[in-house]
Amino acid sequence: MKPTTGGAAMNPFTPKIAPHSCSRKRMPMNMLHPILFLVPVGLVLASVVLAGDNPSWQELSKVGKARTRGVTAFWGGMPELNAKARIKVLDADGPGVITSIHVSAMAAVGIEGFGSPPVAELIIRVFYDGQAKPAIEMPLMDFVGDIQCESQYFSSVFMSKVKESHNFRIPMPFRKHVTIEVGNPSDRKVNGYIELTYDAVDAVPKESGYLRVDYQTGSLSAKTPNTMFELGKAGVIVAHWLQYETEKARDGQLICEADQQFFLDGDARPTLQSMGSEDLYGGSWGFIEQQGDGQYTSVLRNEKVGAAGSRVAVLRCRSRDAISFRKSCKWVLTWENDGWAVQALADSPIPYRHCVYYYSKD
Repeated sequence: MKPTTGGAAMNPFTPKIAPHSCSRKRMPMNMLHPILFLVPVGLVLASVVLAGDNPSWQELSKVGKARTRGVTAFWGGMPELNAKARIKVLDADGPGVITSIHVSAMAAVGIEGFGSPPVAELIIRVFYDGQAKPAIEMPLMDFVGDIQCESQYFSSVFMSKVKESHNFRIPMPFRKHVTIEVGNPSDRKVNGYIELTYDAVDAVPKESGYLRVDYQTGSLSAKTPNTMFELGKAGVIVAHWLQYETEKARDGQLICEADQQFFLDGDARPTLQSMGSEDLYGGSWGFIEQQGDGQYTSVLRNEKVGAAGSRVAVLRCRSRDAISFRKSCKWVLTWENDGWAVQALADSPIPYRHCVYYYSKD
C-alpha cells in the first residue's frame, strides 16, 4: 500500500460569521477560547497495564518480573486465512499481559496489491477469561489504526503504520485466560502474518481493567447531539480515533467545528470539553496542514472527496493523559455552539467511523 498524502490546499470555504471556527486563522487573538479542561479522577491503573511510553529506569531494569513468550500466525506451516476461515492466533492461560501485536500488510489472492477489500474485512476478536462474548470485535486493520487499509504512514506510542507493516502496543492484561482469533469472512484467501508478544506474570493487580473497544460506524447529524461513547461503570480511556467526511468542504472544515464533550460520573455539564475536534486531537485552527507529533497525536488521513469534500481521520494516544472516571462516561459530539456550521452542513451526510480503546473491570 502506498501512503496517501494529506491535502494541503487552502480552504475554499470562508464563513461570514465563525465565532468558534476551526478556520480560526482569521480570528483576532482576543477571541481565543480554552481548548481542554481536565479534571482528575481517582481510578488508577497499575504499572503493568500502563507503564507509559517512558518507563523509569527502575521499572525498565527489573529482572525476574515476567517471562516473555511469542506466537506467529498464518505463516510457517500454521493455519492460513483461507476464505471463511476463523483462526485462533493466541489461546493462553494467565495471568499475563499482551505487550505487542505486529501485523504485516496483507493481500487477497487474485487481487493485486496490499489492503484490498477482503483484507479490510478481516475481523479480530478477543475473549478474556473464558467469556462467551468478545471484549473486542472489529476490523483487524481498523484496530491497529489502518482505517479501511487507507491510513497514511504514521507513528505513535501505541500504534504505527510503516512500510508493509503495523504495530499495536496498548497493553492487554488477562487474569485466567485469553483467546484471540482472526476471521476472514470474504470469499478469497488472504496472505500475510501476525507476530504477537505477551508476558506471563505472577499476578495482574486487582485495580487493572481489561482492554476493550467501542467501535462505531454510521452517519453523524449536524442538527442533533451525537453520542460517541457511553459506559455506565468505572473505566479509563487510553486512546481513540475518529474518521469522518463531508461533501461540503476541504480539509475537514465545517465538520471540525463540533464540540467534543465528556460528561463524567453523572455531571450535568461537560466535565471536559474541546471547542473543536482538531483540539481534541492535538491541533488548532482546523485540520489544514495539521501534523501529528509522532507520539500522542497522528493524522491518519486527509483526502479530497468529490468536487469539494474531504475525509479526515485522526488518532489520539493518552498514555500520559488518560480520561478516568469512577461511575460513568458519556461522550457527545455536537454542533450546538456553531449554528453557522449547522446551517452550512444542513442535512448533508457525514459518514464516520469511531473507535475508543478503554479499560474496565467487567
